[in-house]
Amino acid sequence: MVHVSAPTYEQLLDEAWELGRADGRFAAAFEPAGQAPARTDRCLGRVPEAFARLLWDDASGSPPSGLELNAPLWYASGFAEGLAVGRADVGRRLTFRRVFS
Repeated sequence: MVHVSAPTYEQLLDEAWELGRADGRFAAAFEPAGQAPARTDRCLGRVPEAFARLLWDDASGSPPSGLELNAPLWYASGFAEGLAVGRADVGRRLTFRRVFS
């Protein structure tokens, strides 16, 4: 029998950040340029408690203390970075198309 250990708190926060970064990169095509993303407590459309449970996945017991509070902050940080990277990528693609069209 293989024992799968629960993820560490750091791994859970990293996952929240990665999810935010991926969402930010995707949102770059839709968010108005030069405008900061709206602040919200929602992550992937979920309230903090549901987002913490999503990150915790099927691990037994309750998510670690503080995950409900901290995971949305990490998600928002990742989202902001992903949005900036995504906007830069969109700008490069548009420049590329103008040059070679």
